[in-house]
Amino acid sequence: MVKYPAKNFLLEYKMIGGIVKEYPEMAVIMERYFGQDCLKKPGFRIKTLEMACILFGVEQDRLVQDLMKLQYVDRHE
Repeated sequence: MVKYPAKNFLLEYKMIGGIVKEYPEMAVIMERYFGQDCLKKPGFRIKTLEMACILFGVEQDRLVQDLMKLQYVDRHE
């Protein structure tokens, strides 16, 4: 498998279910990129962010930037 480059290694290899559990506010962005019902599918939550981006053709760096912006805004308001 070809490694899909990402600048944020903390999120790159985390399971999507773990990311959403730790940061529930990120579910909105996940649904925007992967589809409205993506988090309702059990198999989706056990994928890494890297794998989901490859499977769905999502630009991982852009997704991670949006996730990090949301995290920064929520933590600093």
